[in-house]
Amino acid sequence: MQNPIELKGYWWLPNSEENQLPGTLTFSQEDGAFLEIVGVFGTERIAKIEQPTIILGLTQQGKPITLYKCIITSLSYPLVGLGGGKYRVHFVFEGVHFDSKEKIKFHQLRGSYTDLDAWVDIYGFAIEWDNTPGKFISNIRYEMPASQFFDIGDTFEAGIGFSSRGPNQSIIQTEITISQCAYLVIKSKNGDVSFDDLFILLNRFTYLLQVAIQRVPYPISVLGLSQENSQESDQGKSYYPEISIYYSPIESIVNKKQKLPQEFLYVYRDLTSQQIVAWFASFDKYETVIHLYRSLFYANRLFIDTKFLSISQALESLHSILFDGQYLPHDKFVEQKERVLQVAPSELAEWVNDALTNANYKRLKLKILELLDNKKEFVSKFIDNNELFAKKVVGTRNELVHHNKQKLTFQKEEWPSVIYVLTMVFEIYLLGIIGFSNEKIKELLEPKIQTHLTGWKHLRTTKK
Repeated sequence: MQNPIELKGYWWLPNSEENQLPGTLTFSQEDGAFLEIVGVFGTERIAKIEQPTIILGLTQQGKPITLYKCIITSLSYPLVGLGGGKYRVHFVFEGVHFDSKEKIKFHQLRGSYTDLDAWVDIYGFAIEWDNTPGKFISNIRYEMPASQFFDIGDTFEAGIGFSSRGPNQSIIQTEITISQCAYLVIKSKNGDVSFDDLFILLNRFTYLLQVAIQRVPYPISVLGLSQENSQESDQGKSYYPEISIYYSPIESIVNKKQKLPQEFLYVYRDLTSQQIVAWFASFDKYETVIHLYRSLFYANRLFIDTKFLSISQALESLHSILFDGQYLPHDKFVEQKERVLQVAPSELAEWVNDALTNANYKRLKLKILELLDNKKEFVSKFIDNNELFAKKVVGTRNELVHHNKQKLTFQKEEWPSVIYVLTMVFEIYLLGIIGFSNEKIKELLEPKIQTHLTGWKHLRTTKK
């Protein structure tokens, strides 16, 4: 998944294996997956040909391929020559044939991501040296760590898994390599289930990772196990070969310096099993605000004013979930609104009614202020005047949205610092939603607060 691929082979539509066409499948995270074929699956302009749900293939190496959710991007009918076409593919399943959407089912998905190994921070290596003069003895022992799983509801499990490679032996042995890789894993308790259902849960697991590492976790490899792909070993036992899954992420992989566990907001060891379970249980409730917050990490895709608007909206929406968003109880407001309409001149009644429609909903300034005041023990470290800060947030936001000059705003050179502060405010609440205590939240956020106050990077002290 991390590296580009190019696979030549023959391709056909389900139930049309007699019409196999030569072609080439290419994939890269930058461009996604494309299938270019020589010839056409048919001359009719119908959805089956222009937007096939599935295209099946067999590579030159004899490996079965399923292309899922395809759409044609160019097509030349064979008026002269063979014709041809090019399809954009949303998902590639390498190693299996699914001949219908209903059969695309898995009982396990696991993904390896950038920064995941450092976040998990669990290794199976024990290394000892003997540096006695005249000697150099190294004792290296490796035992793959045990997987850890937690029930998330009645039908799924989430957890951390591991794989390892090596050591390899050679006639000329000049080096030995053992490598370990950590995975986020989603498993079904009830056998194969819809790929889409498992993939949604795997993505939600990566969002928990993303909050921790404070940047985008890029997929390195995603693998699946399916009963549809069951095979029999030489000993007569059934097993499920791994299916490699390719798709185009929102942002293609960007090579960045490896972060240390001390640079993360929290690490895997900071989480209890109950917190991981709670993350999945509460995700639907907070999905919109989490996505607004996550968008801040796509650094190459957002202008600074868009970042300001995203975090402001995330806080406004979060307030609506956590606090009472109305000034008065609904019945009381309706009563007072009717009293006003009764005394309003008839020619102004419609205008007054429209003006009062949303009058009971708290304004953004009050929402920001309530969020700040509710966490005063945290925000007092980096905001001197909550009232003034809230007014400036609203003024800046209104100036960006409505394009009219406001009296109280942040200067543009202040925006990076203000976005950083607003993000910390959001994280105070998000860490609470995850289940951290106030004391733990203070510990987790202290490096970020000190970084903001001093201008140089602070790191956490993590314990093994």
